[in-house]
Order: sequence, then structure tokens, then C-alpha cells
Amino acid sequence: MSNVELSERDKRILEGGEGKARQTAMRILLRMAELQGAPRLIDIKQAHIDGCIYTGEASLTFAEALAEQGGRVAVPTTMNAISIDRRRWREQGVDPQFASMADRLASAYERMGAKPTFTCAPYQLPDPPVFGEHIAWAESNAIVYANSVIGARTNRYGDLMDICAALTGRVPLAGYHLDKARLGTVLIELPDLGPLDSTFYPVLGYLVGNRIGNGVPVIHGLSDKPGADDLKAFGAALATGGAVAMFHIIGVTPEASTMEEAFGCNAPPDRWHIIRDELAAAWKNLSTAHEQTLDLVLMGSPHFSLAECFQLAELTEGKRCHPQVGFLITTSQFVYEAAKNAGILSTLENFGARFVTDSCLCMISPIVPDQSRTIMTNSGKFAHYGPGMLDRGVYFGSMADCVRSAVEGKPVITLPTWLANRK
Repeated sequence: MSNVELSERDKRILEGGEGKARQTAMRILLRMAELQGAPRLIDIKQAHIDGCIYTGEASLTFAEALAEQGGRVAVPTTMNAISIDRRRWREQGVDPQFASMADRLASAYERMGAKPTFTCAPYQLPDPPVFGEHIAWAESNAIVYANSVIGARTNRYGDLMDICAALTGRVPLAGYHLDKARLGTVLIELPDLGPLDSTFYPVLGYLVGNRIGNGVPVIHGLSDKPGADDLKAFGAALATGGAVAMFHIIGVTPEASTMEEAFGCNAPPDRWHIIRDELAAAWKNLSTAHEQTLDLVLMGSPHFSLAECFQLAELTEGKRCHPQVGFLITTSQFVYEAAKNAGILSTLENFGARFVTDSCLCMISPIVPDQSRTIMTNSGKFAHYGPGMLDRGVYFGSMADCVRSAVEGKPVITLPTWLANRK
């Protein structure tokens, strides 16, 4: 007998009153609630599906079964990046059988009413969640951004759990849906580093994620105020280095206007004073390549924002990629169209950049040429995953470093000022 309190609608769904698909989903959610010790289920405002990435026949079978049972999402639902670029996979040389399976999986979720947004950065889309809303988002960087930067509330919903939440509009009242789980668990104090650049945030995120594993880090002592893309890069690397689903930055994120708010008026349970040498080691470890040639630059993990498109257009104006270097950017169709309407695509394409939409860097191994042995990126997330996924060395550098390297045809990496300016 379950100890989870059920609403009348929950009971109706369990009895099959809203169809077999929702009945199946509710059974799974109820079992998860029991395992988490949740007292009841709660409503969510929206969902984001990560299970639309093709990982084998099991993922396809599950989604198609729910669709064939008449499953329909109960709340607005977006979709993560999928395994192919629907518009370009043929010209990219993707295996037709793989493309067919990936497309079938995406189509199954579309039949259930999920929007074909195909982005790992749903916070860049229109109508993002708002502060305090309960949501069910999957994809690690999206989860940490929603909890930390927006102040919406979501757990780390994995594949298959995400669609169960979307079909019912319900999730267990547990984890980051509760106030107590959102309080800081470790105070991270930074040294005086002087002016920061965009490379600082993924390096810090990667260092912190590797060190703490999980919990809620509270960052204190930033010398600059990070922008949206800085916070995106920090959170993505944080969730890559560890299993972190939320962070606070004092005076920046919405639940940490003060130290007292971040820790719930409690003393920090743990403290870590980062030293410059630790940051230097993390920055160095993100580069795993050793060759003095460059074959490919990859950007967009998480998906490139419109602001990043403008920044890259400014850096590439009047320049051309070296003929032996490819330059690939992954983003959503929404951002791609916005960049096109803003008139900056021509600058990027004249430079030599190519775009992949629908998919993301963590799923583009089928389109990376065999001869592209040395890769460069400005993404801390991809610098971590890339070597294992592609069996290739990866250089990590700033966006400006990536552009300069692409032009010169060799890796050119500048020591960041926050490491060089030792006091």
C-alpha cells in the first residue's frame, strides 16, 4: 500500500480514466515518489524532454508505445536537441538507417504534443518558466540554469521520467521542489582575480563540479557580474564536472541576494577557498590535444545564443577560416532564424562557419570527418565530453582564441588575464 497521498485526478489516471498512456506514466511517477519518500504529487507548469535523443531501440519502443496508446502531454512541453539535423543530415553524410530511427523517435514525441524545439537550451526560447514555478526539465545544463538563474524548481529528471511528468502534469514533491533542498551546502570563496573573461566561468564550473560532486555550491567573491551566457557556461560545466543541479552566486542569482538567504540564515556547512593554482590546473586540464595543427572548431554546447552569434560575427568580420579548418556551430532553429533575421548569418558564413540545428555537439560524432583529428572549442562541457566521444584531442580556449586559431590554421591559446595577473 502506497503512503503517497493522491488527488482525485491522480486516482482517476491510475484507474485508466485518462487513457492507458497516462495510466502507465502515473504508475511510474508513483513508484518514483515512493522511492523518494515524497508525501504527494504536485502540478507542474511545463516540461522539457531529453528522452528524444536516440540511444537505442528501447528508447524508441517506449516513446512509440506511449504515442500509440494515445498519449498527449498535459502541459506545454519542449524537446531537447535530437540525434540528427533534420534539414541537413543527408548532406552531412549521416547513415540513413540511424537517421530514420532518430527521426521516428522525435516524431513519437511530436505526436504526443511536444513542441519540436530541438534545443538543449530551452531557456533561450519564448515563454521560459518564471521564478517559483514547478517544472519538469531534463538535460543537465537546462536543469541547473532553471533552478539557479531563473529560480524555477525542477529535479534532475532523466530520460523516460520526463515524458511521464509531461503526460500527467504531475511530479513527486521531493528534492529541489522543496525549500530545504535549495539551500547552499558549501561556500566557495574566490581570490581577487581582477577582470574576468568568458573562459573563467566554464573553468570555475568544471573545477567546482569535480570537487563537490553534488550539493548546492554558493559562489562568493566574483570581481565581475556574469551575463546570461556566462551563467550558461558555468552551469553547464558545473553539471558536467559533477552531478550539480543548482548553484547560487551571491548578489547575482535570485535566491542568493545575501549570504544569509543562500544558506537559510544558517552557517555554511562547508567552506572552500579556491586558490589561483587550482583554477590554473582546471584551465590546463580542459585541453587534451597536443598537435600543433588544427582541423575543426566546434561551438555551441550548450546551444549558441543570439548574443553569442552577434559576438562571433564581430570577431569574424572581414576574416576567413584557414582552408584546412572547419568551423561548426550548433544552435536551435529558433536562434538560427533570429540570427538570419538580424542579418548576421552572412558574416558568419562568409567567414566559413557552418550551422547545425536540431542536434548538438554531444551528438554530432556521425558528421565529424575522420580526417579531423585535432579540435578546438570554447565550451567547457564539450572539452570534457569530446575526447571520449570522438577519440580525439580537444583544445579549450576563448571564443577569440578559437577565431584566431581557425584563421591561422593552428591552435593559438592565450593565457587568460585572470591567471596571468598574479598579485
